[in-house]
Amino acid sequence: MNKASASHPHRSQRASEEEQEKRAGNFQEKRAVRSHAMEKSPVTEVQGLERKPSEDINASADAFIKRFRQHLLIQRLESIENYEQMLERGL
Repeated sequence: MNKASASHPHRSQRASEEEQEKRAGNFQEKRAVRSHAMEKSPVTEVQGLERKPSEDINASADAFIKRFRQHLLIQRLESIENYEQMLERGL
């Protein structure tokens, strides 16, 4: 124990009570913000799901796959080109 808590036990008790009140206030504020955020999020999720029918999702997936395959092809061609350049240098 330090000297301050040993000489004034009521003072440290008041300080801890004030800290507990502050924590309780902060907890209430955080809970209010959290509940407010939770109330709004399900509505936005439902609206987002309603906007994209399955056809749009399929089209998006097909476009992604097409871009991915093109990217793989470009990488393969670059790799072959780098290999040929390496052979020309004699490494």
